[in-house]
Amino acid sequence: MEAPPVNKRVFWVSAAVGVSVMAFGVLGLFHDAARTNPDQWVRWFVGAALVHDFVVAPLVFAVAITTRKLLPPPLVGIVNGALITTAVLAAVTYPFLRGYGENPLNPSILPNNYAINLLWLTGLVWLVAGVTLLRRWRTRSSEPEGDLIKFSET
Repeated sequence: MEAPPVNKRVFWVSAAVGVSVMAFGVLGLFHDAARTNPDQWVRWFVGAALVHDFVVAPLVFAVAITTRKLLPPPLVGIVNGALITTAVLAAVTYPFLRGYGENPLNPSILPNNYAINLLWLTGLVWLVAGVTLLRRWRTRSSEPEGDLIKFSET
């Protein structure tokens, strides 16, 4: 299989736009230092990079290797997709679950039950994954000599 052609012009224009947007953000961070607390932002940024590189990435690789060893190849992509989606949902809702920014004088700041909502969304993700797995199994089992475990890569 041959790699798709790369449009260098699109790459460089996208890179220039991306670097410009990041530079604008960093300049704004330091220009409005009294309101943005750049020292806390730098600590958060470095901390997030370290947590990603030394906790999240190794965990993702370990889960991916484990699912590849335990599951038949047709199921790996679906299960890994559901795992990734679940992890992203958990990461996005973490500050809400912890109640960061909550103010007892203003109950409208964090008005929802984020734990229940996370459970509902996670259940929905795995329901979709289960239906997709079931459809794949039914499609494969209806093929002549097709089986979920025994399959041939074409």
